[in-house]
Amino acid sequence: MKTSKKIYIILSALLAILSFVTIVFIRLKLGETHLRKLYEGYNSMGLYLIVIWQIVIVAGCALFWIRGSKHIEGPLQYVGRGVSLVLSFVLILFLAGRWLHLIFDYNYGHVAFEKDDLMLIRQTSKLEDDSYSIWSRDGLFYRRLERIIGSSADSVAEGIFYAYVNGFEDNLGATPSDSAEDMTDEKSEQKRREYELLNKYIEITENTFPEKFQRGLYWEEKECSENAIGTVQVALLEEGGMQDMTWFCENFCDWLEECLQEVPYDEAPWIYKAVGVIMPSVTGEFDPSPYIEGNYNRDALYEGIYDFIDTMLTSEDYPEQNINYGMLEFVDNGSNDYLKDIEPDCTYTSNDGVTYGMYPVDRAAGSSYYILAAYKKAGDTPEVINEDPFGGSGGQATWITFIDDTNLGFACLTYNGGDNAYLYRTEDGGRSFTQINYPSAKVKLADGTIYNPFLIPEKVWADNGNIYLLAGQSQWSGDYYSEELGKHPSGLYVSHNKGLSFEYVGEK
Repeated sequence: MKTSKKIYIILSALLAILSFVTIVFIRLKLGETHLRKLYEGYNSMGLYLIVIWQIVIVAGCALFWIRGSKHIEGPLQYVGRGVSLVLSFVLILFLAGRWLHLIFDYNYGHVAFEKDDLMLIRQTSKLEDDSYSIWSRDGLFYRRLERIIGSSADSVAEGIFYAYVNGFEDNLGATPSDSAEDMTDEKSEQKRREYELLNKYIEITENTFPEKFQRGLYWEEKECSENAIGTVQVALLEEGGMQDMTWFCENFCDWLEECLQEVPYDEAPWIYKAVGVIMPSVTGEFDPSPYIEGNYNRDALYEGIYDFIDTMLTSEDYPEQNINYGMLEFVDNGSNDYLKDIEPDCTYTSNDGVTYGMYPVDRAAGSSYYILAAYKKAGDTPEVINEDPFGGSGGQATWITFIDDTNLGFACLTYNGGDNAYLYRTEDGGRSFTQINYPSAKVKLADGTIYNPFLIPEKVWADNGNIYLLAGQSQWSGDYYSEELGKHPSGLYVSHNKGLSFEYVGEK
């Protein structure tokens, strides 16, 4: 057989293979479901345009060498055939690379884990956090089984990935493996069931705290000796360090009740042993299991998480503090002329006539943002002391004071339309501030709900070596009435450590 005929036969066979692959590709594309994706790089129209273009190119090359080369003599015939051969191979390799193999570059992610023809792919975006998807290999094809199974949480994505490895095919429910060996393996069945429960718990949590409650949620993987998996995912919930804990505790109870409906405590008690609570200065771990095992009691759970958060909020979780604060000293840091045209929202004037004020220099979404500045006498240009005393928080500065003209001082910033407030403390004359919390008065309503009505710090003063705080109710929503006092009371608090932490004294 002549060499030219062999080449024609080989090229014809390659064209036939290419055509077959094209047909298979189109059939797979038409038969996709939301859980089985062949390729994600292009939309459907783009895919068909690319296929048509490639077929036209290959067909043109084939037509060129089959017909055109018959009438060409000499070297041009071989050049034409060679070019056609090279183009055909390049196109075949291109199609094979695009259709038969998933190329994991910056567009499609990187392999984070791989086991048993399954891959966990991590995709990184410049605008978003990392996201994860699961792919399987079926012969020469890679298919995406799950599009997004986690975001910025390697441990969660890894847990769901190994759920697939153990026969759990998606995180919406368990599908028994077709393997007879798996069906008879008791441990494998137990692990698959545990993955099913764990991932249902993860799914409910993801759908409630970030989506429904608009609160931060993170995950931490911990070892667990009470299940066959050997690990458990612990939810870390962001409380935000707010004095008003009512909404968080309500959200917490609603979330756990929804979890218990789908993941009963008796089937997976190891899931409910720990929940992390994140606050600005401290993170703690709460165990809800005593409140949900046996007879579930919402009031008891609410009170338990409320007390836990209240204790964390008011803990003295700070480095060792300076006990000699020294006297306030006016320092010229360089004036800002524009402050002369701005009226401070609140001021404090020391005995030597220096006035410290919170100047609103920006406003957004109904909140003001402040600079702390001071001047010696009326008409002077204020000297900036702190360009962001409230650490980026906005609201309405209602008062600022310094204890006995020392560098130890306090300030109040209301927010949420005046319904809530932050208490801030400084020990360096206002050059830096730290948010301080105080305990809840734990007023109990008729429905068993505990809340703190004293959300607005009103003033701070010193007496006999102690620091006292008087906190009142919101003028808009404060409706707590004391029959004993015959009025809407305020709450009195005392600190024995210069205002680092406070104790509740009683109503006043």
